[in-house]
Amino acid sequence: MQCIAIDVGAGTQDILVYDDKKSVSQCFKMVLPSRTVIVAERIRDATDQRKDVFLDGFTMGGGPCVRAIKDHLKSGLQIYATETAAKTIYDDLDRVRSLGVAVMPDGAEADSGVVRIETRDIDIPAVRGMLGLFGMDLPETFAVAVQDHGESTGSNRIFRFEHLKRLIHAGGDLQSFVYTRETIPGYLTRMHSVAETLADFELVLMDTGPAAIFGAVPDRAPVSGANDSPEPKIVLNIGNGHTLCAILMDERVTGVFEHHTRQLDTGTLDTYIDKLADGTLTFEEIFESGGHGCYIGEIPDTMPQVIVTGPNRCIAEHSRHDVTFAAPHGDMMLTGCFGLVKGLLSTKGDR
Repeated sequence: MQCIAIDVGAGTQDILVYDDKKSVSQCFKMVLPSRTVIVAERIRDATDQRKDVFLDGFTMGGGPCVRAIKDHLKSGLQIYATETAAKTIYDDLDRVRSLGVAVMPDGAEADSGVVRIETRDIDIPAVRGMLGLFGMDLPETFAVAVQDHGESTGSNRIFRFEHLKRLIHAGGDLQSFVYTRETIPGYLTRMHSVAETLADFELVLMDTGPAAIFGAVPDRAPVSGANDSPEPKIVLNIGNGHTLCAILMDERVTGVFEHHTRQLDTGTLDTYIDKLADGTLTFEEIFESGGHGCYIGEIPDTMPQVIVTGPNRCIAEHSRHDVTFAAPHGDMMLTGCFGLVKGLLSTKGDR
């Protein structure tokens, strides 16, 4: 079986061409700018050229491209966007309009002289063309991770943690975080957009945080006996945009907090890890400091091993905890892709 796993982050899209006839470390891989970074650069180019922009396509990740949109508007230029593309900025289209964006019906055409920029998290022609340059065919199966807050006209941070809470209550194991095309909840609009983009392919999806969490821990060797459960762990993914920290007990997520990486330093992170492990970290503490939130269902008896991954893992280098820096299959940047492959295999009954 071959598949292409793409972990879509705020700064990079990390790509693994998985082939079960090879060892994972021998599979081809790439780390490239994410689509939100590419779209942001195209908007900034239009700003420099003093041209209006028309956004058309799917709901995609924000971050860099949303900042470029706001800067473009502040420069006195216009942004037009179809309704679906406009939800990249905010789910509430009235809030989008309040920024000065002209929201148009899906299917609307751009006027001449306006720079049309397509919004989507996965650029199939680009990926196919890139593989083709090296004599490789595009696999028929995709495994994709995106961070999806869920469609909400209120706080998307609160909405996201209600979603994560439900998944933890549903079991919190790997399978709880993996979606096929048919099982994506209706409110996960970014995942639905990816599914539409990849309509002609077999597909599984995960959120970027859980994909990295499950990808960071080694595959469990077959065991037997009642007392062979794996030791609890705290797994920390320090990404370019977001940091997610989870308690893993018996290969299940039982607690999690998520924050913006730019707002964290070593001391703050260590405090949050301590309080997550002993069950005293609250949703309000994370939320009111600008993070996404926290939910804790079950905690370990003692401070477990702390496993750290992610492109900004340097923040944890001087942690007071005895941390292990994960590099699964020899490549830290592909951690999310390895989690995606695990997720795909779990849908086929293979761990």
